[in-house]
Order: sequence, then structure tokens, then C-alpha cells
Amino acid sequence: MRYFVDIKATSYATITVEADSLEEAEEKAQEAYYNGMVEWRNCDLDIEARIMEKDRGEER
Repeated sequence: MRYFVDIKATSYATITVEADSLEEAEEKAQEAYYNGMVEWRNCDLDIEARIMEKDRGEER
């Protein structure tokens, strides 16, 4: 039987930036993210499987 499996990952990281304001710190953090400079520490992973529609009738 074939299944769809939904996977959701939420990753967590903390970085240190030099900035003159909270807004600038967030902008620098976003730049670091897009430039691949964030080292991820933890991850929450949710996995849920469900039967593919066309295979549901084949179960009977």
C-alpha cells in the first residue's frame, strides 16, 4: 500500500550579532540565515502518514 507522509520540521538556533537596535539585529540575523551562516541546534519533527486516495478502495 502507498502512503503520503507529511513531514514538518521546526529548527532552532541562536546567533550573536552586533547592532544598534533590535530591528538591525533582526535584519542581520535574517542576512546570516540567507547566507547559510546559522548553525542549527535543535529540531522538532512531526511526521504523519495517510493512505493515498486511490489505494483506499483497494483495502476492502
